[in-house]
Amino acid sequence: MNGAERLEAIWREAWRPPDKAPPWEWAERHINAIPYSPVPGRFRSENSPWIRDVMEAMVDPAVRQVCVLASVQSSKTIAAELCLCHVIANLPGPTLWLNETDEDAKDQSEARLQKLFDECPAVRALYPANPHHKRNRTIHFANGMPLWVVGAHNKTNLQRRSIRWIFADECWNYPPGHMAEAEARVTAFGWLGKCIWMSQGGEEDDDFHRKFLTTDQREWTFECLECGHRQPFKWECVEWSKSAKDEFGEWDFEEVRRTAALRCEECGHHYEDSDRARRELNATGRFVRMNPKAAAQNVGFHWNALCAMGWGQLAELYLRAKAAARKGDVSLLQQFYQKRLGLPWREYVEDYKLEITKSGYKRGETWEEEGAITPRTGAVLAAPLPERKGLIPLRFLTVDCQLDHMFLVVRSWSADGSSCLVWNERVLTFTDVEEVQERFGIHPSLTFVDAGYATYDVYRECAKRGWVALIGDRRLVFPHKSRGGQRIQRFYSPRRKVVLTHRQSCVVHYWSNLNIKDTLARLRRNQDPGAGPTWEIPDDIDEDYLAQMEGEQRVKERGNWIWKQIGSRPNHYLDCEAMQTAAATMLKIVGREAAEVEQGAEMSSRGER
Repeated sequence: MNGAERLEAIWREAWRPPDKAPPWEWAERHINAIPYSPVPGRFRSENSPWIRDVMEAMVDPAVRQVCVLASVQSSKTIAAELCLCHVIANLPGPTLWLNETDEDAKDQSEARLQKLFDECPAVRALYPANPHHKRNRTIHFANGMPLWVVGAHNKTNLQRRSIRWIFADECWNYPPGHMAEAEARVTAFGWLGKCIWMSQGGEEDDDFHRKFLTTDQREWTFECLECGHRQPFKWECVEWSKSAKDEFGEWDFEEVRRTAALRCEECGHHYEDSDRARRELNATGRFVRMNPKAAAQNVGFHWNALCAMGWGQLAELYLRAKAAARKGDVSLLQQFYQKRLGLPWREYVEDYKLEITKSGYKRGETWEEEGAITPRTGAVLAAPLPERKGLIPLRFLTVDCQLDHMFLVVRSWSADGSSCLVWNERVLTFTDVEEVQERFGIHPSLTFVDAGYATYDVYRECAKRGWVALIGDRRLVFPHKSRGGQRIQRFYSPRRKVVLTHRQSCVVHYWSNLNIKDTLARLRRNQDPGAGPTWEIPDDIDEDYLAQMEGEQRVKERGNWIWKQIGSRPNHYLDCEAMQTAAATMLKIVGREAAEVEQGAEMSSRGER
């Protein structure tokens, strides 16, 4: 090439207009392979169609901020890396690529970016002739564009430079305030300056989450092939067989995976868990703005692993994480939400719901299996409805007292130990409790109030209304004397009478916190009438109740097992249900001394038999 030809080539290159094709289309034509991708061959956007809009927004001159909140291993970072190649070749300007630490940035540059550049002739042609201008974390391209790949944890990396393009990966793990430090670097470029933030879910209300909330929050959706309804990929629409359990009640994960399916939220059509089904749904996909009132220059994208990963595999991850969370370890559940669902972490109530079969009734309904107590002898009977006249319904009201409010539970019991939740409520006064007692026709001596807090006030109210005071205790058993003079160990104390005045007294029982809650845990496991006494809750039970029932875990401390509150989770309804179990144990309808049908048992207010 002679001098004139060289000069002409330089002139043509200088005046070559930028490629106006969408960046994903440009990448399909100019990038031979993604070396670190599990998919061999050239880049094909149809494998991850959700990144097309993302890449277009990244180079849209009308957009200043792009936030990508998405699951891991779903082409989130690849979209930005491909777009960076497009920027180098077509829209050069000082660029900062941020990873969490300098070590992460070095690995990103060597293991990913530079390998990708080598597979893109349009970028490789711009490598600097001077080897000193191409280092591990800094490249000065021949077209004048500098690229710095650095760590966001080092605040010095976020200062001094004027930047046109910022690509920031895994922002959830940046120190507070460092996103703002980086964003300030694009100020000098005015409308040309652009920040692209990418991350899995972090913590609710962290810097990245707040930034995402300023965007239009576009959600990846699909169109149901049956009814045409457009909807996001929702985790709550993933279903699997609830009977996929072994004889010990443990999940059969092979069966969970086999039966997993995605349900249309509109028509209920189920899609099998297969790559073909996901391809068909993604082919109809598009982003829908969830926050259309956001400023037009702030664009956000969200998608989760349901569009890219097996639903059965996700179900297994979730169930294992949920089981660990119920034992107090929420780390796996946190990772599931952050990494698989691409959501900021908080404790979601639905993760602590009881895994039960719906019992087919509503709160407040009468239960036909309810037992009865004879007023004179206190015998527990399995009396059919027509025969209950003059009998006391086998129905307990238990109350957990707090500083300025109370939680209560009404549960109906059968003579064989099965039970059915009738009512639960948060109330303010003892008068409210009395109103619930009267509404459900509960005998005063079957109303049990926790006296562990504000003890004297509870004693006074119990004495006034004929209620029974209960106090949970760390003791495992309490000694009783039988009629024959033998000592018997039981999970509750003998009847104790507390005298308040010469006219007022109340009945008090202590109960073993460990053994009674162990009994409750065993009762809760069974909703199958063929496998013994059932423990049922209504179909319309509220979320607060379900969450509070998972507020404690059984742990070993100093060599002893105890039921301990998990963090700051409320557990008041759990305490109410424990008192229900204590009352049922005292009437000997559950527990070691459970009576046969029609075998009498004294009510707690009448003392031991």
